[in-house]
Amino acid sequence: MSTIADFLGFDPNETEAIENFEGKQPAMPEGEYKAVASKAERKRNKAGDGWYWEFVFTVIDGEYKGRTITHYFNMMTRNEIATRIGQGQMKRFLVAISNLAPKNEADLLGIPISLQVKCRKDTYSKNGQQVETISNTISRIDPCDNNPPAQQAPTAGKSDDAPWKR
Repeated sequence: MSTIADFLGFDPNETEAIENFEGKQPAMPEGEYKAVASKAERKRNKAGDGWYWEFVFTVIDGEYKGRTITHYFNMMTRNEIATRIGQGQMKRFLVAISNLAPKNEADLLGIPISLQVKCRKDTYSKNGQQVETISNTISRIDPCDNNPPAQQAPTAGKSDDAPWKR
């Protein structure tokens, strides 16, 4: 005989109901957080005439450990300024992870960095009412103190070695 927990995958009698279905956790306070890139995916833009990197950064230390922040690096768009900003931000990230010559997505992941996080207020209309949300954005990426300086290309090791062994 199976239980309700077997059927649902949890026991609803031991779980508190959540009122908010917006799917977002409250924003983290502004500040500096130690994090790693946990996901890096190259995507086409909606217009189909450019592309960007979608990164998910995961906080790895402190009270907000496990929280994520998504950031988009525009690599090629019709807007030259947006492209220049996106490429400059990506260069800053590459310097922070000490790898200016990554070979694949795995080379971009799992290396501790320091994120400066800000809060951004957004207002939109929902069912005729103004709704205000606060979300986190990344305002700066820096290397962690223990990351070695970036090099133009790996000087030793194979491309499948961990980035800090190069």
